[in-house]
Amino acid sequence: MNIIQAYIEKLITLYGDEIVYENSHYDEETLQQIPEVLRPLYREVSKLSMPFGEIDCLETALKNSKAEPFLSEQWFCFGSDDYFSFWLCRYTPDEDGFSITYWDHDSGSEIDDAIYMNIIDFLEDMRNEYEEDKNE
Repeated sequence: MNIIQAYIEKLITLYGDEIVYENSHYDEETLQQIPEVLRPLYREVSKLSMPFGEIDCLETALKNSKAEPFLSEQWFCFGSDDYFSFWLCRYTPDEDGFSITYWDHDSGSEIDDAIYMNIIDFLEDMRNEYEEDKNE
């Protein structure tokens, strides 16, 4: 079991039926169109629904990523938190290796720098934030 499969199993243990996913059907040629840091995720699932957000299928993510401001700023928009934030990944990591961030499109602010190196750390922070908000 790889790290992505293990994380999905953890989510299923925590949330049961609230975790809905489809096994990946993407070939390597298709995966070459997305940031390298997201390829392990999309090798396992084609989309993933969680209580704290959605990982879009590649067809939707590629389409959304062609919209502004994502296109001109070279962000790949791969999901959202179901409220106001888009989940974004740089096609090329910054000099420190960071690729992933989120952006609240209603805030009026510009997209900040990437603050995560991998998808598991990112999803775990989104999950923890969801749990904190739920318990308030």
